Amino acid sequence: MKQKKFMTFSCIVFSAVIFLTSCGENKPQSDLSAVDSVSNMPESTVSKPSSEFENITVETEKYENEQLTFTYEGKSYTLPLSRDNFKDDIVYYPGSKLHSEQIINNKLGEKVTAVLTVDEGITKIKLCDVIGQNGKVFSNSGGICTMTRTGGSACEFTDPQRTLKADLNDLIVYQKINYPDEVDDVVYVGYLFKDNNFILNQLYVAEYDENGEKNYEEQLNRDLPSFFGTVQTIGDNTAEIKLTDKKTVCTVPTYYCVGELSEGLEVMVILDSSTDLFGSGKSESFDYAVICTDPAEYDPSGHEFGTLAYAKADSNNLGRFIYTEIGDIEK
Repeated sequence: MKQKKFMTFSCIVFSAVIFLTSCGENKPQSDLSAVDSVSNMPESTVSKPSSEFENITVETEKYENEQLTFTYEGKSYTLPLSRDNFKDDIVYYPGSKLHSEQIINNKLGEKVTAVLTVDEGITKIKLCDVIGQNGKVFSNSGGICTMTRTGGSACEFTDPQRTLKADLNDLIVYQKINYPDEVDDVVYVGYLFKDNNFILNQLYVAEYDENGEKNYEEQLNRDLPSFFGTVQTIGDNTAEIKLTDKKTVCTVPTYYCVGELSEGLEVMVILDSSTDLFGSGKSESFDYAVICTDPAEYDPSGHEFGTLAYAKADSNNLGRFIYTEIGDIEK
């Protein structure tokens, strides 16, 4: 149950500064180039600031709620930083993180430096570059690459040049599908730190069309429904979620999760199920789920959470959901 996007091998790899288009596009597009060009790209540089601004190199601590916390010359600062002011980055689809944000808030133990363009008193950030400071945009090249799942969302990519460990949970929401344990031929795109730690960003799987031509396909979960509910309990790698019908309970794995889970939290959960699950009153276990801990991030219309039964992705717009309210089902 997945939608696919066909791409040839020569068109699969994103350029150094673009991973995805902005959320207003109908389908993800990309500025594509040859595979080996990505790994040889020079590090980006911050453009020359105007006279009232200067460049400083800082050690970042975290980025959240459009606030950057960093240390400079032994002093800690927290300053506003719009997502639009990261160099060589763009806004992703609703619910997805900027690549710069993934780099700063990485779970790999990497210390991340940034070049900031700031005013003289360090009260305002004009520009932030982390992509060019800590590693490079990277894709596999030079032979067939295989993917092996090693438990939960953990996986390894292996080709004749290297083996990289990665986390499928770093993919955008729509690519978090139930991948097989072994995939023979893939192309991945992500960010490679200087010590070879890797953050996965995009994944494409090889398949053959009716003419025998190999294409790399983006695997999507857009045809699966998203249900709404409240986290009842959290166990070892599972969570129990009661849907907004107040009688259907789903036990789901937690390895695909956008945000931090807590009991009592209202969430949206993508399940491989029919919409008839809502209102069924069943207690059912699933081996695949994608939990989104901030449903409002996907809903620019501002629906009231308790009124929603389920949603499905708009087939014409990757960043938009079509919602079904509880009242619509009961009529």
